[in-house]
Amino acid sequence: MKLVELVMSVKPVMSNSDDELKNNNRDEEVVEPESSFLQSSKANQYRIGTHDFENRLHKFNMTFLRALAKPILPAGYWAKNRYTRHDEQTPINLTFDDGPDPATTKELLVVLDDEKVKGTFFFIGENIRRYPELVEAVHKAGHTIGNHSMTHAFLPRLNTKAVEKEIDQTNQLITEIVGVSPTLFRAPFGILDKRCAEILKERRMSTVYWGAMADDFRPIGDEAVVSRIMKQIPGNELVVLHEGHHASQCISSTREIIRRSKELGFTFEPIQ
Repeated sequence: MKLVELVMSVKPVMSNSDDELKNNNRDEEVVEPESSFLQSSKANQYRIGTHDFENRLHKFNMTFLRALAKPILPAGYWAKNRYTRHDEQTPINLTFDDGPDPATTKELLVVLDDEKVKGTFFFIGENIRRYPELVEAVHKAGHTIGNHSMTHAFLPRLNTKAVEKEIDQTNQLITEIVGVSPTLFRAPFGILDKRCAEILKERRMSTVYWGAMADDFRPIGDEAVVSRIMKQIPGNELVVLHEGHHASQCISSTREIIRRSKELGFTFEPIQ
């Protein structure tokens, strides 16, 4: 047999071996793609894990902030100021800051009425001036109205006359609408100094601080708001929510917080 013929006779065998080798390599290299459901499930697990970590971190930050603030700030009402027996739960004080606001106040009144819950609204004077009818509606519904300053200014930076103006103008607006002067005051950003505390004492007003908060003045979503608040209850039954920032988030989270709290056996009452 000639050399050429010998090579030609061997060639098909070599070709088959190459094909098999290529097929083997191809089998090793081909990886079935994950289904879209599996990919979505993994993404959801990652998001849930991330959100849970953020909520736990928020709880830690709030715990640290309260522990830091209580010894420094003037006397006032915090969660669990009252004595309760070991077999009793402290009622939840559901409070709303920064209203009144047409995007949230009316809807909140509907939610609270549906759930048979009374809350406490801390109104800003400038908003009271714009929406006096909402102040009247809140009062007629039996909720407590408190003073949240006239312009939401950081009070420790103001001089004494300016602080008095922030408080007095708001008191006057509320009194003109509902016929009763407020006795509760929550400082903007939750911070006031001894000078402001003395001004409030002269007016026989009480300072209300904060317990469970969620940073819901940012668009973090209702689930995050609810999760952050519920992680702080029990122990911080003074709940602070915000009007006028993200309406649907405020309304949905309020309803869900009430529902979950009731499932845990909590009751609600306004601050008196």
